[in-house]
Amino acid sequence: MYKGKSLDIDLPLINAILPSNQRQIERGIKMIVEKGKKKVGILGFSFKAGTDDLRESPLVDVIEYLIGKGYDLKLYDKNVNLAALTGANQDYILNHIPHISKLMASSMEEVINFAETIVIGNGAAEFRNVPNELKSGQVVVDLVRIVPNQSGERYDGICW
Repeated sequence: MYKGKSLDIDLPLINAILPSNQRQIERGIKMIVEKGKKKVGILGFSFKAGTDDLRESPLVDVIEYLIGKGYDLKLYDKNVNLAALTGANQDYILNHIPHISKLMASSMEEVINFAETIVIGNGAAEFRNVPNELKSGQVVVDLVRIVPNQSGERYDGICW
């Protein structure tokens, strides 16, 4: 975008990416809020499965919104270990969601046992079975479409 502007070139497709990404984040938040449940568990909040990078993770925006609206959250991502974070990633988490350590759970099971709404935030293989193991009253919001062709009253999903 910057290079296009500097060359006075109109790049409508490139210019639409950031607003489109923001709309997807808003759509994910809306899906969570519409469930009407205040206890939310987020499984996988790093940018993508297998990394601890939170800097480009849309889930950070989702978490910030939910915290600001008074939701009770528990987060789990086996790749995010606060003690091991360094450099820019550590700075990012400490500046954007500094109280994240209080929200983090040590296991996926802890989050599932806590939550009324379970949000699947990245494509880690360990989350694939979650929609099939829901307890009474629980719903899933799948933001990565980890389970293709899944649908139903207790499952809602998009892919960003």
